[in-house]
Amino acid sequence: MELAVAAWELAGVHNSSVEYVLGEPTEEPWPGHDNRTEHAEVAAYLSAQQWHRLESLARTAAADLLGVDPLLQVKQLPNRDWRTAWHDHFDIVRVPGPKTIIVRSPHVQHEPGANEIVIDLVPGLAFGTGQHQSTRLSLGLLAEQIHGGEHVLDVGTGSGILAVAAARLGAGSVLATDIDPLAVDAARQTVRQNQLADCVRVQEGSVPAGQRFDLVVANLTADLLQFLAGDLAGALMPGCKLIVSGLINARQDEVTAALAECGLQLHADRGEDEWRALLLGAPSSG
Repeated sequence: MELAVAAWELAGVHNSSVEYVLGEPTEEPWPGHDNRTEHAEVAAYLSAQQWHRLESLARTAAADLLGVDPLLQVKQLPNRDWRTAWHDHFDIVRVPGPKTIIVRSPHVQHEPGANEIVIDLVPGLAFGTGQHQSTRLSLGLLAEQIHGGEHVLDVGTGSGILAVAAARLGAGSVLATDIDPLAVDAARQTVRQNQLADCVRVQEGSVPAGQRFDLVVANLTADLLQFLAGDLAGALMPGCKLIVSGLINARQDEVTAALAECGLQLHADRGEDEWRALLLGAPSSG
């Protein structure tokens, strides 16, 4: 993949992008299991005039670096305003529950009903629009677990959707963390978009040391959930709950076992297609 990017660079194209073509489920690779990842493509978006001028350079550079005659495909794209093209693919996501959660893009008009909460979200670089099963499952469990006033931690916040949902559902305060600076920026934008800066704080990092919460949510991957099991358990107040998501059916048992080793008991699980979300509880004090 790096060589393909370098080939574009040698041809004078500096805006190529890596696009992953994936089968479901899209969890990170791990040894011995089929996550059905197919391949990655390195694409560049050029005008017809640019391609005519650079075609021979691109093919020669790719052949020299890759050692084979590469297959470079050219597709003509229709003229459109790409700044708003995502409108076509993101309208409204509705997550039913004790309170129905509506996730919408700001260009969509929606008057919330009596038992609905609305989250405004501009899709961007960070994961989490409510369209993926793991996010919807997390939202559903949040709606069941937040009753008002809770101190909530959202680990790996991505777009900030779960943190904002927690605040909308009635949490007293929310701390959202992510190790990716781009995700931190995206989450802060989501918080501002929803006018919740007084309730939701976003910071770079993972599970904060020395702090405990009434509810922790972590929509990550099976590998990360196992790696962070001790930290996630340690972030819970006695008798409080942890929501984890981002794992597939085949990995539920190992994630549950890792969290059980840290003293957490499985209370419920939810599924959609091949994806799972788990609700676990910390032991009460005494």
